[in-house]
Amino acid sequence: MDLGRLIEKKLQEAREAGAFDALPRKGQLDLGEEDGTPEAERLAMHLLKSNGFAPAWIEDDKALRDKLFGARSGLYRAHLRRQRVLKSAEEAADRMRAEEEWKAARARFEKSIEEINRDIFHFNLRAPSIAVHRMPLRVSEEYERLDKEVIGNR
Repeated sequence: MDLGRLIEKKLQEAREAGAFDALPRKGQLDLGEEDGTPEAERLAMHLLKSNGFAPAWIEDDKALRDKLFGARSGLYRAHLRRQRVLKSAEEAADRMRAEEEWKAARARFEKSIEEINRDIFHFNLRAPSIAVHRMPLRVSEEYERLDKEVIGNR
């Protein structure tokens, strides 16, 4: 993995874990005169801020994080259900049903990741700076993340 991708991955993980949520001035737009922002843009940002709105790309980023959280949560819950059934089920049919449900949950998750990656592509096209771009998700890395979380919760 190259250094840029590693840094982006660490920043993304920190963002998703909420490491930046308690920063001072979080969610506030800096409309200083000295920042080089064109006057028309400063006016637009001022109007958005004054009326409790954020630029579309910020709202899109929030929606992306919510969608990813939902997909990960669904997979995690399905994994826990499967583990519970496999540990307690005495009937082979119950274990088979649990495996089928897990397979279906994985298929739903992978479809969600495809959709989120499309959303990331469109988000990156609209985002004002490469500094806020998101890297596409890799299903294999998502499953590794699940494995780490499950091991950490034992």
